[in-house]
Amino acid sequence: MLESGQLVQGPLVERFEHAVAALVGRNHGVAVSSGTAALQLALKVLQVAPGDEVLCPALSWPSPAHAVRMAGAKVRFVDVEEDEWNSTAEALRDARTSETKAAIVIDQFGNPARAAQIREALGALPIIEDAACALGSRFANGPCGSLGKISCLSFHPRKILTTGEGGMCLTDDDDIAEKLRMLRNHGQLGGQFVVAAGNFRMTEMAAALGLAQLKRLDEIVVRRRELAALYRELLEGEITMQRTPEGGESNYQTLGVLLPQGHDRNAVREKMAERGVETSVLSFAIHKLGSFTGSQASLPIAEHVAARGIALPLFPQMRNAEAEQVTATLRGLLRE
Repeated sequence: MLESGQLVQGPLVERFEHAVAALVGRNHGVAVSSGTAALQLALKVLQVAPGDEVLCPALSWPSPAHAVRMAGAKVRFVDVEEDEWNSTAEALRDARTSETKAAIVIDQFGNPARAAQIREALGALPIIEDAACALGSRFANGPCGSLGKISCLSFHPRKILTTGEGGMCLTDDDDIAEKLRMLRNHGQLGGQFVVAAGNFRMTEMAAALGLAQLKRLDEIVVRRRELAALYRELLEGEITMQRTPEGGESNYQTLGVLLPQGHDRNAVREKMAERGVETSVLSFAIHKLGSFTGSQASLPIAEHVAARGIALPLFPQMRNAEAEQVTATLRGLLRE
C-alpha cells in the first residue's frame, strides 16, 4: 500500500472491488466512501430527480429515504411483512404510481427479501437493492447483492465486513459502472471533468481492511448462524424473532426480537444493561422521524416493529455461554 504511493483509489481498492463483485456474481464493483454514498450515486445514475417518486420500505435506518430526499425526489413509503420485516412484492407493486421512477428493496438486518417475486411484480421498474447488511446472505435463487440494476453494500463498523467506513455499488451494466466511477471521482472521465460531482472515493487502507476480512467471511457467517440458531432455540415460544423466507439464508447481521405487549422497550433495555447485557434499538419507522415531519402515512407493521424491537448481542467471537446468559437475563425480566 505505502510502496504504491497511492493512498486513495489505488490497486487495493480495485482488488477489493473485483473480489466482492465475484463473490456476489456481479460484473462490476464500484467502491465508495460509505453505504449512504452508494445509495446516493445509484439514484443519480438512474436519473432520479425532483418530481420523481421512489418506493422505499418504511422500516430501516433512514439512509435510503434520506438519499431519495437528497436527490430531490419524493419517498413513497411501503410497509413491511409482519414476520420477515421486509416489504413484499405485493406491497411494492400496489404502492407504485405513474410517478414512480425506481424502487429500493432492503434485505432487513441481513434477512433476504423475496427477490424473484419482487422482480416479477415490478417488471421493468429499476430496482436498487439496499444490501447494506446482507453480504453473505442468500436469496432462494442466488446471493444477496445480485438483485436489480444496482445493489448497494455498506462496510460500516456494525456490518458483517467493515472497512471503518465504506460502501460499494454492484451492477452488471457496463454503462452504469462507468458512470458510477465518474461520479465518485469529481465527475472525471478520460482525464476530463465532464459533470459536476463530488468525492466519494475509498482509501487504500480501507480496502486493505476489507480484503483481509473477506478471507474470513464464510467463517464469520457460519458462526453468526450458529449463534442465531441457539438464540432461537432458547427463546422459542417466549418472544418473536425475524423469520427467514423459505429457501433463503440470513447472515444475521442483526439479531432482532420483538418484546411482548405490556413491556416497556426502554425500561427492559435499561434493566438488561444494569445486569451486564448491552442491547440497542432495533430499527426505525422512518416516516415517523423528524426528517419526515408532516408525513401522514400509516404503516402499522413498521411502526410496531420499531416500537417493540431490540437488537441482542451477536458477534463471531461470542461464546455459547454468553448467549445463554443474554437469553436467561431477558427471560427473567419478561417474567418479573
